[in-house]
Amino acid sequence: MSSVFNKDNLRRFESRFILKDGRTVFIRPILPADEHLLVDLFNRLALDSIYMRFLTRLNALPEDLLFHLTHIDYNKNFALVALIQEDGKDSAIAVARYGYDPGADVTDVAVTVRDDWQNNGLGKSLLLKIISIGREHGVSCFVSMLDPSNSIIKRILQETGYKVNYSHKNGQTMVEIFV
Repeated sequence: MSSVFNKDNLRRFESRFILKDGRTVFIRPILPADEHLLVDLFNRLALDSIYMRFLTRLNALPEDLLFHLTHIDYNKNFALVALIQEDGKDSAIAVARYGYDPGADVTDVAVTVRDDWQNNGLGKSLLLKIISIGREHGVSCFVSMLDPSNSIIKRILQETGYKVNYSHKNGQTMVEIFV
């Protein structure tokens, strides 16, 4: 698959997801113009949620990281954003992504769901979607560093049915997901 994409050929990755509580969420690939959506999402996350996602304390998204999270090639790196209408405009409530790290020769995967939208099945759905897209692009193993206390993602990973290996490194848990 070509790594040159435009909005039209990204539309095939768009979908709607109905949450356990009946609300509908629009899911689409992230775009460079979505920086403001990610900043708003970040600003609405609890400090613990920020830590669980980045494994460090952040008060704001650094500009270089924000650029990295929104300017992707849609092949070795891919991200989905879950949107709702809030106050008459789009609001990001979740992001799922994978990214190839050539230095470590691994493909990292991560999912973040805004605290007030958790426990509705969105995180698991996004994880399955982003893994499926990665498989389509030739990825057979995803890795992620987790805080050892992150029991929610461990439960979700168990529910996916994929083979998952855990190991410990520098006080963190490394997970490998084989698809």
